[in-house]
Amino acid sequence: MKTPAKPHTSAKPHKSKRRLPTAQSLVRIAVLLVLAGIVCAGLLLYRDEAVRTTVQDYLTARKIDKVIVDYTDNVVVRTLADVADKIAALRDATVRLQAEPSEAAMRAATDAWRAARAQWQAIYTFAYGPNAFYDFDKQIASWPLDRPMIDHTIAEMAAGRLQLTSRYLREQQYSTLRGFFAAEYLLFRDGQPRKAGDLGPFELQYLTAVTRAMAEESLDFQAAWVGTDRLPAPAVAALTEAGLRPRTSYAEEFKHPGQPGSRYVSPSIPLQEMFQESHSVVEDACAMIEEMLASDDPKDSESRYSRNVSADIVNRLKGVETAYLGGIEGVRRHAQADLVANKNSVLDRRIRISLARAQHSVAAVGDPYGEHREDKELKVRRAMAACTKLADNFASAIPVVCLDPASKPWAAYGR
Repeated sequence: MKTPAKPHTSAKPHKSKRRLPTAQSLVRIAVLLVLAGIVCAGLLLYRDEAVRTTVQDYLTARKIDKVIVDYTDNVVVRTLADVADKIAALRDATVRLQAEPSEAAMRAATDAWRAARAQWQAIYTFAYGPNAFYDFDKQIASWPLDRPMIDHTIAEMAAGRLQLTSRYLREQQYSTLRGFFAAEYLLFRDGQPRKAGDLGPFELQYLTAVTRAMAEESLDFQAAWVGTDRLPAPAVAALTEAGLRPRTSYAEEFKHPGQPGSRYVSPSIPLQEMFQESHSVVEDACAMIEEMLASDDPKDSESRYSRNVSADIVNRLKGVETAYLGGIEGVRRHAQADLVANKNSVLDRRIRISLARAQHSVAAVGDPYGEHREDKELKVRRAMAACTKLADNFASAIPVVCLDPASKPWAAYGR
């Protein structure tokens, strides 16, 4: 017997349940979102940092440009104008001394010599450029002095065999027969002005020829920086009469590095000239302290007749200070100090303090060849320590400023 078949019944449709994400999945999603955020933020920060760096480099480059321009105008050009004025005053004083050899005229001439000598020390912070091309320092301040040849020349004048002029002295004689130390030899003895009556007529004639040559050469030095055509008309006439050829403006080259007509390929090169030359002046001052101030013999000094060595060192350091601060007080604007302070304000402060301390310490030594003082050795050691500290601080500033990425290329042959 067949079992009756069961009636077919259709199955109820299956309802699939929505699976909720597990805790592990949520963690993975969160991690991916965080990573994506980090990547996006990194890209944005990279873009913002690149923009920020570009803007910062641009602003630094503009600041460097302003410092170079103000250094040229307020340090170099003003210094050379003052040098020319002071040497012209020395020339005029010696002319008056020749016309009337009185004690008052002698005192005025020696005072003018010291004033011109003090101003001259500031030129060593820009011993590059025209000073290097044309050797103005050797022409105006050659040392050591050839005293026997000066005496011989004066004897030739007295014998009527030589008519001396400033042009003959510049063009036909060695630089060791003229300049500051030739004038010093005729004006001073043992740190004091000579008696006016001790100078013979041909010594006075030689002296005026020396100071006239110095005045002509200092104007030529000034012209080499600013350009002859930018000098006052009387200065141009004096240069023409002296037989000195016109000069183009080196200042324009120096102020516009990287531009057509300038031999400076980038701002870094003028910066290196400025900072490294000041550092060299400080190192030279340290050597002068060690070799001249520490000695008891004036023959070891450049200025053996005037005994001006302490003042010379102080004034060289003042020249460094003037360069660092952007010119004489009252005309300062953008300065080397600003670039240092922008990178390291503590280093800037140290340089300022060590500049003042070095000058004070050297001045405290006074005349090293006077009466024996028990404290001289101590004062010389203090001066040497202060000068060495200043040199170290300047050396630290050079790479900080001169290797700023905003001033690239750092080498004259860089690409």
